[in-house]
Amino acid sequence: MKIEYARNLPHLQYVGATFFITFCLKGSLPAAVVQELIAERDRAIKLLKEKNAEGFSEEVYKEHKRYFARIERTLDACQYGPDWLKQPSVAELVARRIREANGAGYELLAYCIMSNHVHLVVNTANQLDTLQPDEEVTSANYRQVYQTLKVIKGGSAFEANRLLDRKGAFWQSESYDHYVRDSGELKRILNYTVQNPVKAGLVMDWQDWPFTYLSERV
Repeated sequence: MKIEYARNLPHLQYVGATFFITFCLKGSLPAAVVQELIAERDRAIKLLKEKNAEGFSEEVYKEHKRYFARIERTLDACQYGPDWLKQPSVAELVARRIREANGAGYELLAYCIMSNHVHLVVNTANQLDTLQPDEEVTSANYRQVYQTLKVIKGGSAFEANRLLDRKGAFWQSESYDHYVRDSGELKRILNYTVQNPVKAGLVMDWQDWPFTYLSERV
């Protein structure tokens, strides 16, 4: 079962699924850059439709993965916007908000807080544990990922702005989520998430980065 919702970008929310999510500071991904990446993705999908290739849905899925990867590379380059998350006090309050949602909106598998963006890996199946076998999933008994993110981003933005003595948008309004399809993909994503500070040359071992977390359950 899946639930779709529309914001600035299309999202597909599978009930009880695992998600790899990235959200970033306001200005880290300028609108022109995002629109260029979206146009590139849409051109590729249009070409696939015109070819009417076999395995079309699989190829579209791969194209969405490539789009997500391009977003990641742009953020990792730190070419645009502020780097407020470099400040330990700001990074810690964001980490606290993420941990507070653990067990309610999701099971927290991993996170990594970098200078301008956050990686988050969560499993939403825990919400289904309290449902009866024949109980239908509704908005009253199931919280979608974007709803939990709204709480995390809203609360952390308020605290961070107060700490930084500033006003205005703190986070980019859009978040980027990717549905994790199998255990092999999950393993690769978890490794990518925790290795971000190592790849950036900030630490030699991911466990030395204070704003990285990996659940013992994975």
